[in-house]
Amino acid sequence: MRTSTSRRNRILLSIAACVLMISCSFFGATPTHAVRNQAEIREFFIILSDGNVSHTITVIDYSKTLTQDACDASPMVQQWSQTRFTDDSYLNQCEITTDFKRATNPYVGVDQDGKVTFAAAPLELKDLSLGLPEDISVIARRVDFTGPYLTITKGTKGSELVESDPTSDSVRWINDLDSVVGAEGFIQGSSYSHPIERKDFNELTAVPVPTEMTDFPHTRTIAAPTPYTPSSTASSYTPSPAASSPSPFSLEWLINRVINPVIGVGLGGFFVWCMWWILKKGLERNKTQAGPLASSDYQAQSSTPPTPTPTVQEPHNPFDSEWRSPSA
Repeated sequence: MRTSTSRRNRILLSIAACVLMISCSFFGATPTHAVRNQAEIREFFIILSDGNVSHTITVIDYSKTLTQDACDASPMVQQWSQTRFTDDSYLNQCEITTDFKRATNPYVGVDQDGKVTFAAAPLELKDLSLGLPEDISVIARRVDFTGPYLTITKGTKGSELVESDPTSDSVRWINDLDSVVGAEGFIQGSSYSHPIERKDFNELTAVPVPTEMTDFPHTRTIAAPTPYTPSSTASSYTPSPAASSPSPFSLEWLINRVINPVIGVGLGGFFVWCMWWILKKGLERNKTQAGPLASSDYQAQSSTPPTPTPTVQEPHNPFDSEWRSPSA
């Protein structure tokens, strides 16, 4: 009895210790991702085929102090900018995208011959005013520049040429960033009707293009886009009156608006009727099988003859016959 009691106490103590450890892990300990007082800054520039320039800023906050209001109130947000805030389990993220749809922007310039110049001052947290802790550290910074049919020939210190896309070059700077990054190149088959000028725009400053750049060796060439020329056959085509003004009561209209709906409704009704008929026949079959069985049982019980009652015969008494024979 004493042995079983001590064994039960050991089991209870083990269970209590496990529960205590789990409780401490949930309520007492602090998750490792909550103490990461770190952030990342990424910038992405792209010149589109229509001449528009887009600038996207992405700030990743691992301390999770960044808010939606701070993201929307950043001085980098213009009246036409779009912001997107993400609250994840391990981080908060603010994304600001600004499209410059005019012939002026502070980052990219293109002349009438298609020559491209790019320059930008990489942003710091103090430029964004996102309300992050003062002692937060930026662990990663990155700047990318690209565009369709863009060939990049030069880049500033720390730049890296990317040729993964067969129709365009990309240049990027990762962590090794100077105060100003820049690149030069040209656009194949440029169809810009007017140059794109780099200059100050609202409160955004167009920094001077750096003069010290390194030439990029290329492993492939980017072919110019094929200009679209409409064929003479297509231009000389004149639609017939019947094709230009189709009759509202044509055969196609009759099939789509009348015949097909009628067939669909008919098939649906026929399917419902078949299901109802099968169900009805099943119920009738069950009733038919149950009725004769009951009547046959009754007839079997009523036609069974009653069991005859056995007749008890008295034993013959020879003395009685002899006694009665004289009188007979």
